[in-house]
Amino acid sequence: MTLIESELGKALNPAVKRKANRTRKLRSAAKRVTGGSSEVMVKITGFGKSAGHVKAHLDYITRNGKLEMENDRGEIFNGKEEVKVFFKDWEKDFGDGKRHKNQRDTMHLVLSMPATTDPESVKNSVREFTKTTFGKNHEYVFALHTDEPHPHCHVTVKCLGFDGKRLNPRKADLQQWREGFADKLRDQGVDAEASPRRSRGVVKKAEPNVIRHIERGDKTHQPRVSKVKAAKIKEAAQELSAEARGLPVPPKPWEEAIKARQREIRHAWLTAADALEHEDTRKTFNQKEARNERPDYERISADHERAGQRAAAVYQSNLEKTGRQAPPGTLTGLRNVSRVGVVHHERPSQVLLRANAPDRMGRERAADSEMRRARAGDSRALGGAERLRGYQGAPGDNKALAARIRGFVAAMPSIDTERHQIKRDLAQKFTRQAENIHGITVETTPQPSAGQNNGAEQAAPKQGEKDLER
Repeated sequence: MTLIESELGKALNPAVKRKANRTRKLRSAAKRVTGGSSEVMVKITGFGKSAGHVKAHLDYITRNGKLEMENDRGEIFNGKEEVKVFFKDWEKDFGDGKRHKNQRDTMHLVLSMPATTDPESVKNSVREFTKTTFGKNHEYVFALHTDEPHPHCHVTVKCLGFDGKRLNPRKADLQQWREGFADKLRDQGVDAEASPRRSRGVVKKAEPNVIRHIERGDKTHQPRVSKVKAAKIKEAAQELSAEARGLPVPPKPWEEAIKARQREIRHAWLTAADALEHEDTRKTFNQKEARNERPDYERISADHERAGQRAAAVYQSNLEKTGRQAPPGTLTGLRNVSRVGVVHHERPSQVLLRANAPDRMGRERAADSEMRRARAGDSRALGGAERLRGYQGAPGDNKALAARIRGFVAAMPSIDTERHQIKRDLAQKFTRQAENIHGITVETTPQPSAGQNNGAEQAAPKQGEKDLER
């Protein structure tokens, strides 16, 4: 079990330090990742550094009042005027004269899911996530957008907290927010997970929003190629040219590090699969199988037991006469109660509870589901025989998970970076251009027939004359 947790931790946990040591349910996470669960996306898109900047951002996420906006108190704001009135309350904290340079007033988050996700489930999950994550110390608002194929919510959090401290997120916080958002989505019935890219074999990063907006253009700007993308294309073209001439292309150090890390992750997945296939699901203590055998009560002498009980009764009666209280008896379990009469009393047995004790643990004698902590693989759902054998997990389940992990590793994408993608696109572009040129040449210059040779020779320009068409 320790080996399985160690290897799954290497494959699933991100390479960031956490502020708190939190135990993750690695088996459940491995099932979701290998089963193709939808990955959540939580991204910090920027920070508001002035009242005007924050107001412009609120207008953007509400589409100038066309979309509703909800705050941390559950209040809904519809229309441009309501958003304007709401912002006046926040503006009081942004307009003081004690500002320092580049002071962050608000943090802007985007929480997104794939196109097949129900938008209302995303909105409900964002509501619960922001309440749990920021509701105790920060004010915030959020709005749902469905104009893109993928439903997403824009969240604006006021950096200055109620305790006077400012929000300063780190990489570990971002991963923790992803996991929290995934938990809230699963509460809504959405199969979601928050595993890092590297654990799924994905190397290429998502395209930055700035580059995407530059290439798509907007109402005021035409679509164009960004300078960063142009530099990458130029570098890839130079490498293709060098490869065509047979010149060596120096390897990239970061690509070698990526390959080494991916080999380590794949090895961790496969090692965990091997451990799952050979795991002993029986509970052991000191390398011995735990057994719960029923004692042989036939060998117990009834006379000897009764003599001990009489002695205990005399001892307890003497304690009562002297005014002292008898020590309470202990009973570790009811499964070892024998047929020998250990209680000799004419009155029926009674439960030691007060007369008006409620029969339920919830308020107003109602069932309270929160009194029971939800656990994965609860042993209470198993049969008595399986519990007595020290059941931990069915061997068939472990083998099925191991087979799923092996198939997941086999289907992992090849190590592909943005530079590789640009080079492939350029190579295909050059190939298509060469094919088009070759096709035009063959089509526009057909071979003349025997009867056309004389006319072609007369129409051909003489040597030394200038070809105006060229």
